[in-house]
Amino acid sequence: MLVTGILVAIGVLRASPAPHAPADPLAARLASVDTTTMTVRRALFCDGLTAAAPAVLGGAVVSSSSWKPGDRTRLAPHVKDVADEFGCSWTASSGAVARAWVFAPPVTRARAAALAATKPADGCHPASGVPAFGAPTSALTCGDATVVRGLFGDAWLSCSLTSQDLDLVGRWCLAVARAAA
Repeated sequence: MLVTGILVAIGVLRASPAPHAPADPLAARLASVDTTTMTVRRALFCDGLTAAAPAVLGGAVVSSSSWKPGDRTRLAPHVKDVADEFGCSWTASSGAVARAWVFAPPVTRARAAALAATKPADGCHPASGVPAFGAPTSALTCGDATVVRGLFGDAWLSCSLTSQDLDLVGRWCLAVARAAA
C-alpha cells in the first residue's frame, strides 16, 4: 500500500502543470491579429488592462481613473464633461498616459466612416502605418501622443498612448481590444 501511494504521488506530480509566469499582455503585435472581424462590448472593460497599463507605460502607475456614461470626468487635459463612454486612464511618474474608451451608444458603419474621416483637431495629424484597428480605422498623432480608433461590430473603440512608437501603440491598442471583447 505504501508503494502504491508513492507511485500515485509521483504520477500526480508529473501530471501537474509547471507553474509559469503570467503572459505578457503586450506580447502580440496589432499587425498579427485580424481586428476587422472582432467585436467589443459597449461596457466596462478597464479591469482587464491592469497588467498592461504599467507595462506599456514602462513603470509604476501613479494615478488612474475610470468612468462610465453619465459620470462627470476629465476627458482630456483641459476638458471636464459628462461622459458618454466607458473609459479609463493611467498615468506614470514620467507623465506618460495610457487611455482607452468605447462609446456607450451603438455606432453605425456610416457614422464610423464619418468619424474616421473627420478633420483632425489643431495640433493633430494622421498617423500612417498603423495596422487595422477594427474597420474603419483612424489613427492620429496629437503632440506626443498617438490615438487609434475603430469600429468593432457596433462599438467605436479608442486607445491612446503618450508615444509615437507605433509598434508599442499597436500592442497597447490590441490589449485594449482584447479587454473590451
